Amino acid sequence: MSADAKTMFDAERAQAYDRRVREAIPGYEALHQLSCMVLAEVTGGHGRALVAGAGTGGECIALAQACPGLQVVGVDPAADMLAHAERKVAEHGLNARVRLYPSKVSDLPKFEPFDAATLLLVLHFLPDDGAKLALLTDIAQHLKPGAPLVQADLFGPPWDEPWQSELRTFWGHLQKSAGIGEDDIARGFRHVDRDIHPVTEERLAELLDQAGFGPPKPYFRALCFGGWVSRRKG
Repeated sequence: MSADAKTMFDAERAQAYDRRVREAIPGYEALHQLSCMVLAEVTGGHGRALVAGAGTGGECIALAQACPGLQVVGVDPAADMLAHAERKVAEHGLNARVRLYPSKVSDLPKFEPFDAATLLLVLHFLPDDGAKLALLTDIAQHLKPGAPLVQADLFGPPWDEPWQSELRTFWGHLQKSAGIGEDDIARGFRHVDRDIHPVTEERLAELLDQAGFGPPKPYFRALCFGGWVSRRKG
């Protein structure tokens, strides 16, 4: 595959990902709009914000547009996703205020702490075997004392508990109403069962406390997805 063909393939795959998550995740657009509003409110729209799991760049762009006084640093180990994000940032004329790094949060230097951070739809990909705690701790170590973390995830008890099982059924109906085929819905749920590791709100609060954050305050709910704001202790 030529370099040009690979670039086109990666861009198409990234665009397909953007479209798929918007269709599959309940309240996706509202979650990101509210997250921008929350971060703008708690920071006053100024300073430096860390976006952990920047993906294809939509969140970084939205934050920079919502807060003209904010510098945004996005990190993601998926270099192909960030390549697409870099093109989008350039198309929006935001290169001066958005910086993207193909790395983990732990690889960033700690000499200039951030005023805020976001972690949207990322933590649930990590198992609760120390990996979740490690990422939250890495983020805390890059924040100023009192700085907010705006975080969202798929959460809750195991799927076989009655109400959580009902929520999963509703989620399937919602995807079907968005035009997603039954085979794709079933494939998506297999992905959830295999690759997603939700925890309860109680366990999330414990992890945040251990990582150096205060109690999480909810700001978003949609079926089995939730969003919380917590602040670094200190």
